[in-house]
This record gives sequence, C-alpha cells and structure tokens, in this order.
Amino acid sequence: MEPQENNPKNEIISPENPSPTKPTGISVAAAIITAAAVIALALIIGLHSSPAAGTAPTTATTPTTPTATVAVDINKVNTAGEPYIGSLTAPVTIAYWFDYQCPFCKQNEQTTMPEIVTNYVDTGKVRVVFKDFAFLGPDSQTLGQYGRAVWAEDPAKFGAWHDAIFAAQGTENTGWATQTEILSVTTSVLGAAETAKVAQLVVTNGATYQKEMDADKTEAGTFGIDGTPAFIIGTQVITGAEPYATFEAAINTALAAKS
Repeated sequence: MEPQENNPKNEIISPENPSPTKPTGISVAAAIITAAAVIALALIIGLHSSPAAGTAPTTATTPTTPTATVAVDINKVNTAGEPYIGSLTAPVTIAYWFDYQCPFCKQNEQTTMPEIVTNYVDTGKVRVVFKDFAFLGPDSQTLGQYGRAVWAEDPAKFGAWHDAIFAAQGTENTGWATQTEILSVTTSVLGAAETAKVAQLVVTNGATYQKEMDADKTEAGTFGIDGTPAFIIGTQVITGAEPYATFEAAINTALAAKS
C-alpha cells in the first residue's frame, strides 16, 4: 500500500492555510554495494508510488510538504469534459480526485458520498466532478480509462458504474481488476451491447483517455494535492476520507457565498 493514501492529520487546506552520507566502518566495495541497493530501492519506490495528501513522501530524498502553485478556488479547476453527477446549473461544484484502487476512496464512497448525493446533488445544489488521480499501479490506469469510456458511451450511467467499481474493489495491486472483472461489472450496469462499445472505446481512445487522466493528476499538484481522496469545494481543499460533517460545513459555506 502506498504510505500516504490516507490522511492521518485530516488536513483542510485553504488560502489562509495553504499547506501544511559518506559510508563509515565498511569497505569501499561494501559501500558501493550498499549504495547500489539504496538507489535500486529508490527507483522501485518511485515507479510504484506517488506521494499522497497529508504526510511527507517516503522516498530516498528529504521529505517535503507539497506546495500549491495556484490559489485554491473551484473556479480555477478545469471541469470541461470531465465526468460528473448532478446538474450543470448547480450553484456549487465539487472537484473530486480519486483512484479506483484507493481503499480510502472506497471508504469515502460508502460512508460520505451517499449523504452528499442525497442532501445536495439530488436536490440540485451540488455537482460533483470526477478527476482522476490514478497512482496505485496499472489497474488504476486501466480502470480510469474504462471510466472515461463509460462516460463517453452513456454519461447517465457513469455514476452507477463508478459506484459499482468501488463496490467490487479488491486489494490494491493484486490484479483484481482483470478484463473479465471490469467487463462483468460494466455489463451489470450498462448491459452487454453498451459494454462492447465501451471496450472498443478503450482500445481506440485509451491513449487519449490516459493523457486526460495524467492532466487531472498534474492539475491536482498545482493545488497542493498529492494523494487520494481529495476535494476542492469553494476555496477549500479537503484531503482524506473525512466525515460527512466536514463536507457539509464546506458545502454550506460555498452555498452561502453564492447567495
């Protein structure tokens, strides 16, 4: 598991709070071997992890706290063409960065999102825009591409598909997201005919979808976001699987700003 997927500090970042040797006693040959091992380990970590919000990254370098390069503001988030649920005319938009393999995203999906949807999305007050932050391995990339294909094929069913994938989530990087499993879940939501179209879209447009996903992840970094789940609501960033009350307060503040 990536060491920073959760957010033990439960940080909320806003404009007022923008962010939270030489070998000795061994032979030269041993020192060279040790150094090579450290470098190899660092490369492996770099290939299989991406730092997440809330704690310092685990790498071979000195830990640093991510710094936003753009002021936190939902109006500065690119939402064009992104999957979403809710009304386009909703007064408040939530940008939601996630990874389909992230267990803390699943926790958020099962404990917090249903209340947000019932109380704010279904009542026309909030639109939730889904932003990819796929960093937990190849399965995350594949699932993200399928998500974009589902959105392209049948936007009205994207929300149900998104929920179904999280319900089927297995342990990260165990190979649970097989082609058979993804197609099975997709068929349960879209039916066989549309699923065949989705699979073809992934084949023909997968590279384009990946570029869009990478752009989402890069954009997150400009706001100081480096892990999942993470949200921008108004001028606040919420990181981690926070309780519903945290989102309720942020949404109500954003709604009040619109009145």
